[in-house]
Amino acid sequence: MRTSTCFLLLILTSSVYAQTEQTPNSLVPIDRSRLPRIGETVSIQDLHIPPQAVKELQRSQSALKSGDVRSSAHHLEKALLIYPNCLEAHNNLGARYIDLQQYEKAEAEFQKAIEIDPRVMQPFNNLSVALFLQQHYTDAEAAARRALGINPQHPTARYMLGAILATEKRNPEEAMELLRQTRNEFPDARLLLAQLMIRQGAVEEGKNELREYLALPGAEKRQNVERWLARLTQTPASKLTAQPARP
Repeated sequence: MRTSTCFLLLILTSSVYAQTEQTPNSLVPIDRSRLPRIGETVSIQDLHIPPQAVKELQRSQSALKSGDVRSSAHHLEKALLIYPNCLEAHNNLGARYIDLQQYEKAEAEFQKAIEIDPRVMQPFNNLSVALFLQQHYTDAEAAARRALGINPQHPTARYMLGAILATEKRNPEEAMELLRQTRNEFPDARLLLAQLMIRQGAVEEGKNELREYLALPGAEKRQNVERWLARLTQTPASKLTAQPARP
């Protein structure tokens, strides 16, 4: 994976996935633990589906609570064999496939959920994550924008769109505004903001975002960010804007 890609990936991944080792020498965070949480959709109590499918959904939830993601996915697959038109099962199976790092299969499940009801926001939001992880940034951006079209105030969709735009190096002002709006929910938004600000020549503002990140209790990337900030402090501003920022 290219360094620029690793930079962003380390930023994005959070509660969605099982914790993994951080990518060495990455700019800012895309350890898979930094992506926003893959959301559930509707409760099975609200669905008129066959009792056998309901049992499989319940077994899937029990397996997930016990930490057996693969078994949870298997029960969702069985539920969908019984009742293929279950939006919740497609969405949640996509989430399990994300946990299992089977991103193409996750993408397919989110697409199926969208086909069942394109008015539901969560599958679009989850689709943007799956596409991002496959480095399909143009499609990921489109999915994030669809999610925001359904719920313009949703913080995860805003964060994803800001992160995607930062990766694409497009619309920096829009990206920075989205990341500013979500830095309370997603502290790593400050790291992306710092990168964008430095790229725009606003080095001091970028340093301030890094300091704000370091002031957070339990900042997970403290050592990397401290090294990055020290490097910024020691390097002339003219050189910082001429080359990519590296922690």
